[in-house]
Formats: sequence, structure tokens, C-alpha cells
Amino acid sequence: MTPWRGGVAAALLLAAACAPAQAPRLPTDPALVLPASDGAPRDLTRWVAEHPVTVLVFFSKDCPTLAAHDARFIAFAQRYTPRGVAFALVSSEREATPAGDALEARRRGYPFPLLSDPGGRLARALGAQYASHSVVLDAHGRVRYSGAFDSNGVQLTHDATQHVRDAVEALLAGHPPPAREREGLGCLLQLP
Repeated sequence: MTPWRGGVAAALLLAAACAPAQAPRLPTDPALVLPASDGAPRDLTRWVAEHPVTVLVFFSKDCPTLAAHDARFIAFAQRYTPRGVAFALVSSEREATPAGDALEARRRGYPFPLLSDPGGRLARALGAQYASHSVVLDAHGRVRYSGAFDSNGVQLTHDATQHVRDAVEALLAGHPPPAREREGLGCLLQLP
């Protein structure tokens, strides 16, 4: 290879390596329709498109991190649902069933749906590995934030950094989220 061609090839490889990766998206082929604890299955592509922002938090009924956040999830949904934000928990673990998820949602008093993800397709597509892993989607199904709900594990503090809230506020104001990704906190999901 001549020096000129080698330099061009190196520049092209460097440019390709530095190009932003395609943002992860909600899977749409085939359609992803999930049973919901409120009895109204959600076609996620349509549901997401109907809202300016959608927040999905992955669920495990036995995870203390997730249980510690229940009150925060409820408060978040009560604050942002009136502003057009869709909020749901997603149950992707191998032993979860739609009937069991509906019972657990009622037991915990969730005012939002607990979606059943049999087979873990949604969890895998969105890279969720831990209970309480949160994904913020725009109306086009693009992942705008992925990671911890906030900076707390089980010991909840009032001064926690509110990662999901900050991402949602930015998107509602027409700005990119301050962070695209944070390390997840919580229990390892037991996917099928």
C-alpha cells in the first residue's frame, strides 16, 4: 500500500471509530405487545409514540433495591404522568407470569402498569441486567437515558442524584439529557 493510501485508510478507520454509535431503540419487528397488570396489553411501539417521554424500569419482586424505590416510583409517576410521561415497570425474570405480576402490582399499590416481558426480549434489547435499571425513551423509541433510576441503592437519601428525573426534565424542555448512561444499581435480573 502506498503511504498516501495508508494515510487515507487510517483516517477513514479513525473517523469510523469516532463516529457516534446508533442510539439503541425500542424493538419494533415483530411488534412488542406486553401483558400489563391493569389488564390492558401495551403495544410498546404505539404506547411510546403516544407520549413525549416513556420511562421503563425493570422489576424483580424479591430485589431490596427495587422495593426500596417503590415510593419513589409512585411519586415519580404521580408527578410526571399528568405531564404526558408514560411510566411502567417491566417484569422480565424467568419465573414471572402476567398473573403473578398483576397480583404483585396490586399488593404494592402501583398506580402504573407492571408489564410482563415473557422471554426477556425487551430486557435484552434494551440491555437491562439489573432490577431498577431504568430506560428513558423519546416518542420515536430512541433510548435517551439508560441506567440507575437515581444514585441510591437500598439506603435512600434525600440528596441522591435523580438521573431519570433529570433526563425526563431535559427532554420535556427540548434538550438532551445531561447524561446518556449511568451504571445500573440493583439485583441481577434472572432472565430466561
